[in-house]
Amino acid sequence: MSHANMKGWLEEYADNRLSSELAQNVQQHVALCRNCQETLRAIRLTANLLRASKLDEGPVPAVGFARSVSLAIERQRESNFLWAPLRLMAIRTVPVMAFMAAALGAFAYFEISSSLSAQQPAEEPLLETSLELPSGWGTEAAVFSEQISQDKERVVSTLLEEGSLPQE
Repeated sequence: MSHANMKGWLEEYADNRLSSELAQNVQQHVALCRNCQETLRAIRLTANLLRASKLDEGPVPAVGFARSVSLAIERQRESNFLWAPLRLMAIRTVPVMAFMAAALGAFAYFEISSSLSAQQPAEEPLLETSLELPSGWGTEAAVFSEQISQDKERVVSTLLEEGSLPQE
């Protein structure tokens, strides 16, 4: 009998629901297998605990339990009574405030974008204007960031080092 099949039969064996032949096979396996012995012991312990925990009668609440629950509910109603108008006002005003915030955001976006487009200067290439390059020289030979192109001496020295700028 395989060990994998044994796991399913251990509970049946513990409850005495197996045929005598199958029960004898399970008993022989359990006698040799320590893991199945532990499993069978745990199954029997769990079954005994379940049998022992059955009560003759259902649980009965303590004396005064219903009264204490009623008083707690009444106190809760009283405390909510003061907050009910504020809660109702908040429920009504939050959607209105969200709509107003979205409208204000859209208005600000259109105002800023229109003022920026009116102030936008004509685009000039930074490299050509700050270096005053000779007419025959190709600007594709060097690409500089805005910070480097502002320092003419650094640009010229870099180009002379690389041999990209024609010597006069």
